[in-house]
Amino acid sequence: MKQTYDFVIIGGGPGGTPAAMALASSGKQVLLVEKGQGLGGTCLFEGCIPSKILRESARRLVEIREAADFGLQLENQALQIDWNAIQQRKQNILTKRSMGAQQKLKQIPNLELVMGTASFIDDKQIKITPHAGDSQTISFDKAIIATGSTPTRPPIEGIDLPNVLDSEQILSIDHLPEKMVIIGAGPIGIELAQIFHTFGCEVSILEAGAHILAPVDQELAEQLKQQMMDEGIAITTNCKIKQISETTNELSVSYQTDAGESLEESAEIVLLVTGRHPNTDGLGLENTQVEFNPQGIQVNAQLQTSENTVYAVGDVIGQPMFAHWATAQGLALAKNLMGMNVPMPDKQTNSAVIFSQPEIGMVGLTETQATQAGIDYSVARYDFAQDARSQISGRASGVLKILFETQGHKIIGVHALTEGADDLMGEAALAVKTGIPLEALAGSIHPHPTLTESFAQAARMALAKLQAGMKK
Repeated sequence: MKQTYDFVIIGGGPGGTPAAMALASSGKQVLLVEKGQGLGGTCLFEGCIPSKILRESARRLVEIREAADFGLQLENQALQIDWNAIQQRKQNILTKRSMGAQQKLKQIPNLELVMGTASFIDDKQIKITPHAGDSQTISFDKAIIATGSTPTRPPIEGIDLPNVLDSEQILSIDHLPEKMVIIGAGPIGIELAQIFHTFGCEVSILEAGAHILAPVDQELAEQLKQQMMDEGIAITTNCKIKQISETTNELSVSYQTDAGESLEESAEIVLLVTGRHPNTDGLGLENTQVEFNPQGIQVNAQLQTSENTVYAVGDVIGQPMFAHWATAQGLALAKNLMGMNVPMPDKQTNSAVIFSQPEIGMVGLTETQATQAGIDYSVARYDFAQDARSQISGRASGVLKILFETQGHKIIGVHALTEGADDLMGEAALAVKTGIPLEALAGSIHPHPTLTESFAQAARMALAKLQAGMKK
């Protein structure tokens, strides 16, 4: 390590790594510090990527089970789930991606990577402790904190019992459990519930709130909830967890309903998916003027902390906690630090996907948010039951909702429930980001048969209704 760097980046995940690469590529001397097993952060090793690898195996399993619906007879073939092989495939992909990222870093001469920890001494010095080697104090001009987040463990009696796992631990479990109770019905809880249910695990979900997927369009969330329950996943909302206890061969979760009834659920595994909290421990922030609380590090609109030499991006500054959001922040910050005047990412134009089955994609405002903001809006709708591509794929269900301002028809939100919603969100994000009118979407020519046709179809139907209303 050198004695002085232009930038020190703490955290080699989706926020820190792109920022480090951009700054170093511009000629700055950059030190990137990552305390984990490799580059990629939570998204690569304990979150986005490994969960999607398991989900892909579950999706293929569903396809095999439904083969007869497509005229494919699989006779004399006993279907078996090789959990060890699934886990090995997952590990191979994670290793390949992490090594690929490190190879890219090596091609940038001004960028140095240290696997270890970093702790601030003051606003210009930091202590670097490699996993292998002695600690060293270095100086920097500016620092970027991108240390991500960790699963929250709520204050529930019995939370530390064996087989009470969080969303990171469950992804590397060495066997498929027979029964699981999931505490929390957010995006991670819903995704994992469907994955393990597909693999044959009996799943029950307990949620404190009135709805699953609270930030999601309520109509779409309720449709998904009903489908999950029809498939055999038990979902209880408005319940308060009282304790987790051990019985002879399993765990028991005691809870109380909103009606005051006390009930219990037993399971081999209890999975906690009750949110995440920013990683600020061990950074030495108390040695600086950086302000932080349990919700994260406080930053201004330029992602600068209350210490003018220190910046922060991603999960460590709070919601929304998405890998792509951290990347957008990291790249925008890097460009501004290089002297480019670029706008910072806007939460109202951020896109997200709930990797449920079917998926939920969302960009911009929900109906609830638009109403709360006092916006006069209308909704263009499209039913995927009538969609050619959905019928061909055997997934003819779900809905697309496009929110637009009643005056001017500016698109302010897009929400979709359908298998393939993830691939629709790119166009949706562009429409909301640019604020194009509904007429532009209606006039665009989409290929047939594809799910993307739904955008133009929904827009045309909505405009036709508006025109008919005006004629009256």
